[in-house]
Amino acid sequence: MQSLSSDTTRIACPDCSHTRKKKNSKDCVVTVKSYGKVYYCHHCGSSGILERLNNSKTPSREKNYAVDYNQPVTATLQILGEKMKANTQECYDFLKTRGISKETADKVGIFSQHKWFSRLNKKAESVAFPYTQNGNVINIKYRAIENKDFTQDFGGTSILFNIDNLSDDKPIVITEGEIDACTLIECEVDKSYGVCSVPTGATMKVSDGKIHPSEDKRFSYIWNSHEKISKVPYVVIATDNDKAGKSLAEELARRIGKDRCHIVDFEKHKDFNEVFLNEGKTKVLEVLQKAKPYPVTGLQSPAEYKERLNSLRTRGNLRGESTGFQNVDQIYTVLQGQLTVVTGYPSSGKSNFVDQIMVNLSKSSDWKFAVCSFENQPDIHIARLMEIYSNEKFFGDDKMSPELFDDAFKWVNEHFTFLTHESSEPSTIDSILDRLKIAVARTGIRGAVIDPYNYIVMDGEGSETEKISNMLTRVQSFAKSYGVHIWFVAHPSKMQRYGNELPRPDGMSISGSMSWWAKADVGLTVHRNGSDTEIICWKSRYRWIGQTGIVELSYNKDTGTYKEVDF
Repeated sequence: MQSLSSDTTRIACPDCSHTRKKKNSKDCVVTVKSYGKVYYCHHCGSSGILERLNNSKTPSREKNYAVDYNQPVTATLQILGEKMKANTQECYDFLKTRGISKETADKVGIFSQHKWFSRLNKKAESVAFPYTQNGNVINIKYRAIENKDFTQDFGGTSILFNIDNLSDDKPIVITEGEIDACTLIECEVDKSYGVCSVPTGATMKVSDGKIHPSEDKRFSYIWNSHEKISKVPYVVIATDNDKAGKSLAEELARRIGKDRCHIVDFEKHKDFNEVFLNEGKTKVLEVLQKAKPYPVTGLQSPAEYKERLNSLRTRGNLRGESTGFQNVDQIYTVLQGQLTVVTGYPSSGKSNFVDQIMVNLSKSSDWKFAVCSFENQPDIHIARLMEIYSNEKFFGDDKMSPELFDDAFKWVNEHFTFLTHESSEPSTIDSILDRLKIAVARTGIRGAVIDPYNYIVMDGEGSETEKISNMLTRVQSFAKSYGVHIWFVAHPSKMQRYGNELPRPDGMSISGSMSWWAKADVGLTVHRNGSDTEIICWKSRYRWIGQTGIVELSYNKDTGTYKEVDF
């Protein structure tokens, strides 16, 4: 432990350290209180009590965890079988009220356990749901029988429930709770589908029907289950029929890929268990069979948009996320699922401008990004992002302090992932998009930059114009399917100089194809005009997101930062 004071220490977080590259990073602060050792992790935000002292009662607002916080949850199925033998009748009686038989309970390894629940502030009999991977129990979730409350053991890995019973040749159904997964198994759905559940279904921060980026850490189970999910034919999402459940479905589909997902419509019911208890097995199978492909593109009736239209009517059209500059926001805002084409002459500051927007979004909205930069090594690019974040120089006699260095690096490390190009094989757009899919599943990125396009090898047949058109179609399709805003940087072709001035390039000026104009949702030009930089929006597909126009920013060459021009 790293000592801070007489009553405060730092340790590796018992919740997130096992998921990180630097497993011994001491981001978790432990403070000795009168009632016990309380911790808070500055990396993942988890908190609770490591150890109660002097037999004192735990305050109801505090989580209660096992003292042995360094030990992960591990057990063999043999040990689990012994626990199952000790199941109480109370456990089976509770499951029976939800239509779950003893046979199904035993099939998935459910057992009973007397457990401490922080919200109840007492020990209570619970139903224990084991999470197994490759035959080992790596997590256990407990549900209090008498009063609904949940807890988990320390050190467990976040993964899909029942993942060991998925097979590569069957589609899978993902529910929002273990009871719903057991309901499907009770209805013998597991003969045709892999059945699993998300490990957490608690209320999450939701804005405009989407999960807030601050909730990204909750979705580590998608990446931990990625190998299994990636092999199945398709995924049926069956989250609860409420606001939080629909938002959860949207985020799951975004991370898995909407083109691989179907969605269940429960109509008047909340979930599969409610369907089963009210209308029986036949109705459960009917609801599942009616699951539709997740809407991405295609033909939809106006009725499917009624709820969204009513929301737009009452609230008005929503703007995209702010760029961090009031004047730029007048012509351009950032919306997930769109493609922004950025052009400008070499050394005009277009890459710096995109970097600035990404840093601003990471600060204001907690967005995470993937960077595919062919002209900058990751270490140099990280240094540039640190300068923008801190507004201090990275190099020189007056460079940022060690404390500011640590703070800026931590921020960049938490919000950026880099696509490297160490292989001798040149990058294709498919290789880039494949890695971006991984970044969505692993970290939940909401933005990505590809800079510049002329380093990408054009594959396939046809003219250069046709190849560029096909490339942009794939990029745009990816952006929509995965809810990622993509900035695609492209240099203009050589242009005729008029006197000492170069004309402002736009989408029609980019070499290779008019598709740069046609396929872009938003088109921007970054153009140096003396000491100031002009930001020109030459295309905006949706007027509520932006509009054509020109604004000016001033550029600080020492820190690589922009600010609005003072008049």
